[in-house]
Amino acid sequence: VVAKGPVATSLRQSAAPWLQRCSGAPVRVNSSVALNPSAFVLGTAAAVDGSSAISTRLVDVLLGRGQLVKEGYEKAVGYWLVGASGLLYSMIGIGGYTRLSGSGLSMTDWRIEGRSLPRSEELWKKEFEDYKRFPEYQRLHNGSMELTDFKRIYFVEWFHRMWGRGVGVYFAVPLVYLGARRIVRGPLLLRLTGLLGLGISQAFVGWWMVRSGFDPPEKHTPTLGPNQRPRVSPYRLASHWTAALTLYVGVVWNALTLLRPSPAVAHGTAEALAAAAKCRRLALPVAAAVGITLLSGPFVAGNDAGRAFNTWPKMNYDWVPPEWVRAVANPVANMRLFFEETAVVQFNHRTLAYASVFGALGLSAYGASLPLWSGAAAAVRLLPLAVGAQMCLGIATLLLYVPIELGVAHQAGGVLVLTSLVAVLHALRLPAAGVLALPAAAAAAVAAGAPPPPPG
Repeated sequence: VVAKGPVATSLRQSAAPWLQRCSGAPVRVNSSVALNPSAFVLGTAAAVDGSSAISTRLVDVLLGRGQLVKEGYEKAVGYWLVGASGLLYSMIGIGGYTRLSGSGLSMTDWRIEGRSLPRSEELWKKEFEDYKRFPEYQRLHNGSMELTDFKRIYFVEWFHRMWGRGVGVYFAVPLVYLGARRIVRGPLLLRLTGLLGLGISQAFVGWWMVRSGFDPPEKHTPTLGPNQRPRVSPYRLASHWTAALTLYVGVVWNALTLLRPSPAVAHGTAEALAAAAKCRRLALPVAAAVGITLLSGPFVAGNDAGRAFNTWPKMNYDWVPPEWVRAVANPVANMRLFFEETAVVQFNHRTLAYASVFGALGLSAYGASLPLWSGAAAAVRLLPLAVGAQMCLGIATLLLYVPIELGVAHQAGGVLVLTSLVAVLHALRLPAAGVLALPAAAAAAVAAGAPPPPPG
């Protein structure tokens, strides 16, 4: 952490003009002085004599104060974002229940402002007649579904949509207020506005996904042949899922940024900072494996692949299904099979889950050998527990032929795994190079004590 030699001199010289502008006092660079950022924050700032402006400004930079929100509002805004992430988590769980209960295609139109439930028996019958025009009723429920059954699935889809609108209001109204009062500042305001835009777009993506379920399923998954079970396009389901996870990650990440110490403070020693850098190099590929596993889930769900090969550890009698071997024999020509063929999709998801578990275990073991700061050490230890529990839940869901309760729990568990992963990556953040240079420059200015030579 403590820079030495020509690099240190260069960093300090580049920081000196900034320090002088902050304090209004002359600054001389002394290249022999080096100081750890956290040590500066915790002890040295109070010793800066006659340069209180420098001291205050550097402490603010290193602690991350006042840059994202007005000072003193970090916890309030952070907890609001925690609440938003909780609502998004519930929205994802409700979406899983909506799909697994067969309710998602019951409403055959969409308007962004929403609407109330039908208020008369005639209106209910009209909605039911609209539903009868599409493949789900014609192939699965023709003559067997009563109006009472339709009302149940209709309510589930209606509630899912209205809950999403409620989450949007919870996020948008405080954001407008906090932005207008300049409590949330430039960089964070821009990020949160972008997340709001992504949330609004989710409504359109959701309808685009649902709309695909009104088409004959052969249109979206032609490799599966005729007489398919009506369902939404797995590709559009994956798009909806990916956007939902992106929105959730963005909110959780910004909440952690406000509620956790800045990297310059969290990594309190040179050893801790070096350990975080090492652990981060392994955490990134593990994160990629976990992320790809999560993104493969919608193709299992979208193709009803969980309702086949309901054995473990083998897939029926095979460790590697012959369908997968045929697909990889000519991957370019068989590209769609990797996203549509039941055996291939499920085998891919299983294999990725194993890779995620072993990767998380390896990361945890490696992290245990490093002097990480307490937040990072705890996050690294919890990740394999979350990933392992999710794999066990997935196996149970498969063996029991995807009961609704376990299916929803497995989807919600995937988001918990993602939360654990975000916590790990956030805890392993490194300070910006400029932040690392500032304390040394300040210490150099204090040590020099003499005005710089006149310009020119």
